[in-house]
Amino acid sequence: MGVLFMIRIGQAGIPLSCKGRTNKDGLVYTHDTLDFNAMEIQIVRGLYVIPDEELLFIKEYAEENDMQLIIHAPYYLNLAGDDEEKEMSIDKVVKSCIIASKINASYVVVHPGFYGDQSPEETSAKISSAIKEIQQILKNEDAVVSLALETMGKKKVFGSLEEIVDVCTKLENVYPAIDVGHIHSRTNGGLKTYEDFEAIFEQLSSLNLDHFLIHVTGVLYEDGNEFYHVPIKKGDMPVMPLIELILDKRLNVTLISESPLLEHDAGYLRLQVERAIMKRTGKEEADYRDLSELYAD
Repeated sequence: MGVLFMIRIGQAGIPLSCKGRTNKDGLVYTHDTLDFNAMEIQIVRGLYVIPDEELLFIKEYAEENDMQLIIHAPYYLNLAGDDEEKEMSIDKVVKSCIIASKINASYVVVHPGFYGDQSPEETSAKISSAIKEIQQILKNEDAVVSLALETMGKKKVFGSLEEIVDVCTKLENVYPAIDVGHIHSRTNGGLKTYEDFEAIFEQLSSLNLDHFLIHVTGVLYEDGNEFYHVPIKKGDMPVMPLIELILDKRLNVTLISESPLLEHDAGYLRLQVERAIMKRTGKEEADYRDLSELYAD
């Protein structure tokens, strides 16, 4: 039997070391120079127009080189806000999704919103309603896109793992974007052991997912609230238990570095994955894209 899962690795945004600053440049550099097989395109600081010619290149290049594409919608969204804020957020998500549909991106990552004065249940209901509006607009536009709701790292923001799973359970074509750094900060340093990470995937089991989008970064936090991202090695969340779990459970994953060091820490993730593979095979070389020697059965 062949390998039924794979590990993809990439970074969120145009690599810092890439001289060209377009997404087209970043994608080619990610594949040709960094040798990664995924990239999350960031539309996070306001929407901008990517020329159709560039979008077509990105789509075709990714298909030809087996690169997974993900879009991250603008950071500031509040699908649970007042009418004006909600409509602005819906518009940003829809525009992000239109771009994603043109390049066949796997997901559009979305920050769901804030509680404000609402209960978690009221917030969840508003977010679910807004997502249904987004999906209807996209249906009218003939744009088929999967939304990925990101787990969030601050207690005032909707997005605990439990809340994300609940919304994904109720809606079709909506998936979790599992930001382990955010989960770590929201649980005030709760991800330290193999069992801690295993508990995440146990909570996700009801969704019957065949792929997991995982954001990885170090975080500075206090009292269950994230302050900001830091390089993976500067944070106190270990990544090896997560990697060991992925290999043990044969999880089909995409690991996206959201560290300030972007591709450097994506490379660090690759190194750790390949070290884990070498430890299991007893060989002196490994390639994160080839897991056949681990599971020859």
